[in-house]
Amino acid sequence: MEKIGYLISFFISSAGYVVTLSIPLFLISKFNASPFILGIAGFFGNFSYTTFTYFFHKLRWKIHFPWFIFSSLLISINYFFFQFCPHYNYLFILFFLNGIFYSRFWPSIQYLFSKNSFHIDKFNLSWAGGVIFGMFISGYLFKIKETLPFLIGSFFAFISFSLGFLNFKNFILFYKDLPEKFYRKNHLDKEVKKTIFLNFTNFFAVGGILFVFPKLANIIGYPSPLISNILTILFLIRFFMFYILNKIKIEFNEKIFFLSYLYICLSFVATGIFKSAILHTIFISLLGISSAYSYRLSIFKIIEKGFSTELHEAMVGIGLFTGPLVVGILSQISGIFNGFIFSGLLIFFIFLFQKYLLK
Repeated sequence: MEKIGYLISFFISSAGYVVTLSIPLFLISKFNASPFILGIAGFFGNFSYTTFTYFFHKLRWKIHFPWFIFSSLLISINYFFFQFCPHYNYLFILFFLNGIFYSRFWPSIQYLFSKNSFHIDKFNLSWAGGVIFGMFISGYLFKIKETLPFLIGSFFAFISFSLGFLNFKNFILFYKDLPEKFYRKNHLDKEVKKTIFLNFTNFFAVGGILFVFPKLANIIGYPSPLISNILTILFLIRFFMFYILNKIKIEFNEKIFFLSYLYICLSFVATGIFKSAILHTIFISLLGISSAYSYRLSIFKIIEKGFSTELHEAMVGIGLFTGPLVVGILSQISGIFNGFIFSGLLIFFIFLFQKYLLK
């Protein structure tokens, strides 16, 4: 069952990221969207993802069921209808629905791999590989036809559904045998708080880059394939970092925490200062290093301490919806280049908060 789960994770991740980059490109091309609108676009889907992930975490609703199968079908249908929206207001509704569907997918399939660290590491490689593939082809598909990434995303999600549906009975039996081990009412200790807060900050940066950087790149004059290539390098670095961390087992470490926050800060500031594709690639890729470390450490600590993976995913979602919103607002107020610089300075204050105030 795990091998099929790896494939499903790969395809749904490919679906998500072939669409994710195309959303800001589509909004810019069709509606001449401002940085604020791009930030709102990132906010809607990720806000609903976070809200409903946390809701299901508190509800503790039927964890012994492969919800990811039916979520894949709903995601596929939703992506198909993206192309028919006459105004971005309708897209916002679909983004919101998409967040709900994903809020059932990721925690559900993570539960499949929760028995040991070997499964978690291979799961990380499978979804991270899908991100790379989807991100890489998105710019080229968009160049061929603006709505083609939505159709391909819908197709990839349908493949995930088909793989799950064909093995539905086996998944049902597999899930019934998994232990209920995530619902002890523990209190979050300082180590777990710092870990999930670092993970939130990394996804804050990733969300801001994904939704607002395409506008900055468009102003400079980067074509859509170049934009997808720059972001693909970020996720390629993250993929290799997942592989490396699987081998060397880096644990909770304050010095590495400092480097992670430094990398996030440099990524934002350098993106706002420079107008070079090479330099943008180098500095944005720093997020690949820091986000791999924080994501892996967060999910391991959550499982190790007996919390549900919905808590881990909720923190990811909070980062992904606040990042585009904050970077979009700062860019709208101060200009898009200054918006990234100010976002980098904000990361410095977030670092001070988690170091000295997080108890």
